Amino acid sequence: MTKDLFNLFMAVLYIVLIAGAGIFLSWMTIQKRKNKERMRANVVKKLTANVTLSAKDIIHIGRGYELSPQSSRDVVFKLHADIDDPAAFSTLKALVAEIEKEEPFDELPDEVKPSLSRLSKLIEQSNDNADKHILLPVTTTLTKYVELKAEQEKAKKQTNRAYVITIISFVVGAISFYFTLKSPSETDIKKAMEQVLSEQVARTTTPNDG
Repeated sequence: MTKDLFNLFMAVLYIVLIAGAGIFLSWMTIQKRKNKERMRANVVKKLTANVTLSAKDIIHIGRGYELSPQSSRDVVFKLHADIDDPAAFSTLKALVAEIEKEEPFDELPDEVKPSLSRLSKLIEQSNDNADKHILLPVTTTLTKYVELKAEQEKAKKQTNRAYVITIISFVVGAISFYFTLKSPSETDIKKAMEQVLSEQVARTTTPNDG
């Protein structure tokens, strides 16, 4: 493989990778939209069958369609805005109210959500105004813990990506260095040109037989 052919190969590979990434992102967007439509149809079917749904059910249904909790809630919010049936609208209204109560705890660990939701309901029934903010330091501390854990996972992923990129860069650099060593130097090119010119002059000055 010559140096020019290698450069062409790397350019084509770069274009293919960029195009592949674009196609993958487009496919993910389309797939997410389809999953939202499937979940919407599923929720409507359950409402029509008078199935009682909770905020946790919505999260679990969305997980079955590979949707995040936020995307699952968005499906319910959109359906609540679009639906015209009075009974279904009333059911969705209660469901949306329940979702809004649990939404502040969405980023917290699953094992503490039921306890926090229960405490939130008890605080609402309390007549002591001081109890209204009793959950704030707890949720703030837990949220910071979740954020630190997420940052740790993100840093780990970035380290793994950097490791892979380093290996790829080393391989590409080694190949490029190899072709650089194999390519002719300026002196070699000059000698080759002088040899070609000498042969051309020799052919020109040699008298023809006959």
